[in-house]
Parts: sequence; structure tokens; C-alpha cells
Amino acid sequence: MKFRIFFLLILGLGVAEGAGAAQNAFFGWYGLSAQGSFQSLSPALKKFSWSVLNQARLSHLAQEQYGNRANKLTENLLFVQFNYHFDRHFHAGLGYTRNWLDRFNENRAYQELGWRSLSHEWGRMTARTRLEERVNDKLHSNNMGLRLRQFFQWSHPLPGFPELNFLLNDEVFWYLNSSSWRSDGFTENRVFAGLDIPLIAKTRLTVGYMNQFVRKGTSKDNLVDHILFTNIGFHF
Repeated sequence: MKFRIFFLLILGLGVAEGAGAAQNAFFGWYGLSAQGSFQSLSPALKKFSWSVLNQARLSHLAQEQYGNRANKLTENLLFVQFNYHFDRHFHAGLGYTRNWLDRFNENRAYQELGWRSLSHEWGRMTARTRLEERVNDKLHSNNMGLRLRQFFQWSHPLPGFPELNFLLNDEVFWYLNSSSWRSDGFTENRVFAGLDIPLIAKTRLTVGYMNQFVRKGTSKDNLVDHILFTNIGFHF
């Protein structure tokens, strides 16, 4: 019962934030990822892991900011991350993101702390806190945006289909400084509901709907993006 309440609360956050927004858009985020342990190289590296993600983001509706073209590639992101696992619950990670956008490119270093619970009858919880340093290629590096991201996920096997997991995520974004990216304070919230589906051995598909609220200068300029999210993940 308590997780039904949690589910409704998270969805309610997305609806409430989107209520005052004046602009809506439909995107598709399509990713390929891989992750594994360095233990295969040496037993001494068993606590270290790596992950790589490439994600293409397309605007499926014609928008003025993208030349009124539908199905336009607006971003392509490449993430590379290395982790140290303190135990089976906690990890610390260092990563880098290269983001090719429509008008400029971005270099983004980040650090994160993550936690994952054991599987229980009620499901599994995951939490991640990430600090990002965002630099626009066209601007001087001292105009860096510091962004904090707080991520929570609840997962639970579907009744009758133990290999399929239902996922419910929420991630909040907050700028710690004012820069060319934007002023400091709350800026964004992403709510996701979807499925984690096995395809073949060590390969899984994540697919679902994401609602992204982006705060702008005034409430009428706020954005609500409706996103079809898919990712094929390979595990080594």
C-alpha cells in the first residue's frame, strides 16, 4: 500500500509541475549502453567497474527552435564512467559527458555517490547524487555551471513475469551557481515509468514514458517535454 502512495505522489509531482507550463514537446531518447567489471583484467580490480552510454535525442514534432523540422536530432550524448564499489550497496563514480547539441557542444565532468538496496518483497530502491560541472564549448571555461542531480528509483518484478521489472524514477536538478546556463536554484524534474525487459543473455531493454519539466524565467515559458525513452543495455 505504501508503494502505491509513493507511485501516486511521484506522478502527482510531474502533473503539478506541468500544470503551469505553456509549451509542450514530444521527444525520443534512444540509447545504447554497456557496463562491466574490471575483475576480468585482474582479481585485484574486482571493486572497480565501468560504463558507457551513447544517447541520441530527437524532436519528433516540428519546433521553431529546431527549424520547424520534425524528427530532428537535437542532441547526442556520450557518457563514460568509472566506479569504485565499497560493498554491494554503495559506490562512488567519476564520469565525463560529451554532448553535441544543435547550436553548440558541451563538456561535462561529474562525480556521484550511489546506493542500491537488496531485493525485497516490496521491490528494490536505488538512489544517486551527482554533481556536474558543465562547460559550453563557445564560452570561456570560467563560465561553468554547477548542477546537482538527485535520482531515486523503485523497481519491482511484474506479477507472473519475474524477469520483467516495473521501474519508477524521479530525478530533480538544481543549479548551485548562476552562469550562462541559467540562474541558480531548481531547474528541472524528470519522472519516468517503464519496464526493464530481458532480450537475450546479459542484454536488457528499458522502455517507457518520461515527463520532463524545465523551469524557465517565467511560468508561461516553462517547458513540459513528453519523452519516449528506450535503452538497450549490454552487461559484461
